[in-house]
Amino acid sequence: MQIDQKMLNRILTMNDEQLAELIKTIAAEAGIDPAMLGLNPNNVAQIRQALGSATKEDLQQLNSVYDSYRQNRRK
Repeated sequence: MQIDQKMLNRILTMNDEQLAELIKTIAAEAGIDPAMLGLNPNNVAQIRQALGSATKEDLQQLNSVYDSYRQNRRK
């Protein structure tokens, strides 16, 4: 999965419940137990704020880290 600016903008239009569900889905696909994330309205708002301030370079780094993690997980 690659996140570009267009996808990020769509993600940011989600309400908090939708965003939390998306985060849980991504975590589960990456092999992380979503229950361990401890998502609540406060940290979902903080995640939204962090995503909203992400630069193009931040997105490239995020994609690189995610791809590397997924490749290592398959080995």
